[in-house]
Amino acid sequence: MNPNLMLWPLVIHALVTLALYIPMSRARISTVKHGKVKGGVYKLNQGEPEESLRFSNAIRNQNESGVIFYAGVLSAYASHNVGYLLLLLAWAFVIVKTVHVYVHVTTNNLRHRRPVFTVAYFLLIALWVVFAIQLTGLL
Repeated sequence: MNPNLMLWPLVIHALVTLALYIPMSRARISTVKHGKVKGGVYKLNQGEPEESLRFSNAIRNQNESGVIFYAGVLSAYASHNVGYLLLLLAWAFVIVKTVHVYVHVTTNNLRHRRPVFTVAYFLLIALWVVFAIQLTGLL
């Protein structure tokens, strides 16, 4: 297997996260332009309106779990422990986190968002467990 395939989930996750900055910025500009808030609200993000806060929160969530995801994928890549199972887990994580972003910035319904987050959480754990087992040489 080409180990570089393992890097594509990182690229997709990064692009999804970076894409969130566009609607967040538009929402922030719009709220100031339409007098909903003063621009100073965004200095410390205190009192940020829901229109932009949902994007800010989605970005924060992607970055929080993304750091652990990137560390796992890059560790597997650097240690030459890339395999089909890790590749499958990496893609599954990115797909589920993309669904999580969609729910987060559209309905933001916790009844839908929480289970998607939980699946991503367990996929991330599985990625790290499989990587750890591969480091031992047992898998």
